[in-house]
Amino acid sequence: MATKKPTKKAPAKKASAKKAPVKKVTAKKTSAKKAPVKKAPAKKTSAKKVAIKKATTPVAMSSGTPLSGKIARNKHFNVKQLRDQLNRLLLLRERISGEISSISLNSLSPTDRDPSPSDQGTDTFDREFALKQLSSEQDVLFEIDEAIRRLENGTYGICEIGGDAINIERLQALPYVRYTIAAQSKIEKGRHTFRPFGSTIHGT
Repeated sequence: MATKKPTKKAPAKKASAKKAPVKKVTAKKTSAKKAPVKKAPAKKTSAKKVAIKKATTPVAMSSGTPLSGKIARNKHFNVKQLRDQLNRLLLLRERISGEISSISLNSLSPTDRDPSPSDQGTDTFDREFALKQLSSEQDVLFEIDEAIRRLENGTYGICEIGGDAINIERLQALPYVRYTIAAQSKIEKGRHTFRPFGSTIHGT
């Protein structure tokens, strides 16, 4: 009876010892390799895209200074009204700039012909007229740029004398205006008119 017991129990213990460690080792290696690889490049690409979208270009250059065209908040007008006015100013600026270039090219550029004395007088008159027109257009361009700056700093549409809001219809007709109608009339009344021929027939 003593010889039958040890021969049956020995092989059963060896088979269970071999199966246990094989499954645990493979599970740890596969889970450790997958985690850190995919998350790092996703953060770098999103940061680059945000930086590209924030870059903006100026809408115009005025005396070497860029005009950003950014609209500041204004208590007298809503955002849509201010954007519409900015578009009007930019379209008007483009037209005036084209007229200035045309006057400089066509009326003020030197000619190769040798005019007669009568033609010289006509050319002189045309040149003086072109210079006056050019000066007037440059004044308008200056006022347009100043109006764009007022849009940027939040003072657009506010009268520079009384501080009242300028009527939106007036701004739509003349988008670079600085004063209300009442303030403008006071300015006009304060200007002196000159009589080039001296006194009138009534002696006044």
